[in-house]
Amino acid sequence: MDSNPWFVVEDPEEDGEEPWDFDAGELAFIATLQARAASWRVPLTCSSVGRPEDDSSLLVYVSLSDTEPPLILGEWAVHFHGTYMRAGKVCDQLFNLHETPERGSLHASGTAEQLAEQCAAWFETVLSRPVIRMVKFPLDLGQRLFTLRG
Repeated sequence: MDSNPWFVVEDPEEDGEEPWDFDAGELAFIATLQARAASWRVPLTCSSVGRPEDDSSLLVYVSLSDTEPPLILGEWAVHFHGTYMRAGKVCDQLFNLHETPERGSLHASGTAEQLAEQCAAWFETVLSRPVIRMVKFPLDLGQRLFTLRG
């Protein structure tokens, strides 16, 4: 069994659905991404491989969360389409993307291995950013905003 915890392929059969039918390019993309992620020096977070609901692409994503209270801080995804990929911050539960440069989106084309390398570098950059948590504390005269860096 593979001990790499990054980008584990979801098993749709657990939900009573048909198994994934990944083609050779998708399998190469997954293998290259997993190999590259195994050397990351970022804290482990939720990541997965699957397909979006419309089966239009191979979907890989990461999700940052905080445990107190349970809160998703951000989700980022890559949609791989064989010879090109789209990457960005997730904007809804269907893993659609904010596809604007100011949101850090990425569009690239190339071989599956080249795209997986770019995907891995992009995810590593996203996950390397500092997390700034804004917490509001109620005060008698209003509220003050504190920034905690972590």
